[in-house]
Amino acid sequence: MSYRPALMGYRLLEHTADVLAECEGQTLEALFESAAQALYTVALEETSQQTSIERQVSLHAPDRETLLVRWLQELIYLIDVEHFVGSVFSFESLTSSELHARIKGYACNPANRAAEVKAATYHQAAIHRTKEGWTARVLFDL
Repeated sequence: MSYRPALMGYRLLEHTADVLAECEGQTLEALFESAAQALYTVALEETSQQTSIERQVSLHAPDRETLLVRWLQELIYLIDVEHFVGSVFSFESLTSSELHARIKGYACNPANRAAEVKAATYHQAAIHRTKEGWTARVLFDL
């Protein structure tokens, strides 16, 4: 399975029947947005910059890794159930245990799915602070 080249912020690596995303961002907010874009690259044939629909997401977790996985799980739910894809992410609050975001996006056509992402998993999930900002790894179960 091959993927189109990543825009700055993440890269996708094949991993048996799954996809491992390595993401980066100068801020924690940029990191979480990069992870969202990696998910959309795996799940969708193409994306749009439309912003006709808005959703709010509030999550709590014991640590950053769990928060990242829960964030991606929420985005998977929005794709699968509401056919919603985010284009613009505004993080009102993002700490090591809490996330409040406003997402503007659009309704996607389920026929335009590239792959069914069943879940973002905790296996190999990691977030690290670097000199340049933040990096993360997350595994998508296909």
